[in-house]
Amino acid sequence: MKIKPECLACLVDRAHFECDRLFRDEREKFGALGEVIRFLSTHLETDELHSPPFYGTERERILQRRSGIRDPHAEAKRLNNALARSLLPAAERFFEAATDRLEALIRIAAAANSMEYGVKGYEYSEARFAQIFDRTLHEPLVWNRPAIFTAIRAHERILYLTDNAGEIVFDAFVVRKLANLGKVIVLSPKSAPVLNDATVEDLKEAGIAGSENGIRIVPSGAYIGLSLEEATEAFLDVFRDERYLVMAKGMGNYEAISEFETRADLRLKGRLLYILRAKCEPVARSLGVNRGDLVARLIA
Repeated sequence: MKIKPECLACLVDRAHFECDRLFRDEREKFGALGEVIRFLSTHLETDELHSPPFYGTERERILQRRSGIRDPHAEAKRLNNALARSLLPAAERFFEAATDRLEALIRIAAAANSMEYGVKGYEYSEARFAQIFDRTLHEPLVWNRPAIFTAIRAHERILYLTDNAGEIVFDAFVVRKLANLGKVIVLSPKSAPVLNDATVEDLKEAGIAGSENGIRIVPSGAYIGLSLEEATEAFLDVFRDERYLVMAKGMGNYEAISEFETRADLRLKGRLLYILRAKCEPVARSLGVNRGDLVARLIA
């Protein structure tokens, strides 16, 4: 998905949101915001347009560099991981009570993607998420159900691309249940902090510290969504392997991967499944859904 005009306001608003938490001195804030805006201006005026993660990733790197803080979102991620752990029993009960447990796993994965702060126009708080979590699990889901079930059953191997911290706790539950079904799972968090995305360290907080029971960890890089240019060969070997169903969580993965999902050499047709909440209008419009919808979409 190419960047849209609405995305520019969101990118700058997020930079301001983060600067307020990283810097006390207003001149430091102006300096960081100025560098972000100069980067955006330069690349939006002279380059071919890219997906939003291209611009968002550089924004994060500018703020990390200027603040000297490796993980600016560490405290927020810690709070979200703790919140998710407290709500995990509700997800487990939902799964155990479900008449279709595969559908329950898709719903848990989609509902968990609601854990996101700093998206312009999307209201999120830990208290609100906790209050409505049970209701979220039962929300309408916009999905091509038969195609998704066929794809999951047809693939013995799954590459699972994670998104946010907090959400990763539910992802760990989902992938363990998929492994119990006999699936071989490659779980891909980030290799280093970027935005509030889950890293290998966050995965440890979620209870998966290394390979276990059919689950192997192969980080996808330190980029919002996925960059084919920055990902390691170890990851790309799995991503290109037609034996794997790719389950890509969140808007960042959708925005990035949708830019190259039709490349013939990647052969993603029929094995790429997006799972997310469409939190912004450009993503909702691109998917053909309403803003706020929970979505599971197999690219067939």
